[in-house]
Amino acid sequence: MFATALKNDEDHILIEVNDGPKPVSIPIVAKTFPESKLAVEEEYANPSKEDGAKIDADNQAIEKSYAKADGAPQFTRAFKRPPGTTTSGFGEWRTFNDGHRAQHLGLDLAASEGSRVAAIDAGTVVLVRDTFLAGNVVVIAHGGGICSLYFHLSKTSVAEGDTVKQGGVIGLAGHTGRTTGPHMHLSVHVDGGMVDPATFLRLAIAPR
Repeated sequence: MFATALKNDEDHILIEVNDGPKPVSIPIVAKTFPESKLAVEEEYANPSKEDGAKIDADNQAIEKSYAKADGAPQFTRAFKRPPGTTTSGFGEWRTFNDGHRAQHLGLDLAASEGSRVAAIDAGTVVLVRDTFLAGNVVVIAHGGGICSLYFHLSKTSVAEGDTVKQGGVIGLAGHTGRTTGPHMHLSVHVDGGMVDPATFLRLAIAPR
């Protein structure tokens, strides 16, 4: 699976599949994402220099974990959507407090504090980290270039290197990091960048 970047000035992309037919030209449709304003603690709206350094280190660690998804798929079933009503969608632009603006690259689902968070498919845990903005984070590499990310956990129950099955509990929902309340945040990364989990989870993706 390949994702085109959110910031893309092209109106078409050309996709080639090694064992498929001739290259296919896919049109890119422009999308306008919604905007919202959120009030958070000031340290999260305007991080200090020291916190900024931690944010950079956190982002680098997360980015580095994506490479561990290379190789054969570890899953045999299609990815499973977690329970919960959608409270915030992918791509939404958020303005925090006095004007800091950031794009939400995941899916937020309603979840009570301490409720179980499960892996959306089988894979290997490649990152467990207490981050500044995303709180307690777990990243699972599923193979095939696919990673799932779980943010703001109140507790993690896996360690790096653990293998998990689809539905295996990896932690508990919470509101660590920059949040306005308990929920379950899911992001999905494929070769090319982040994709909308809501769309991704509707695909019947499974190895042949």
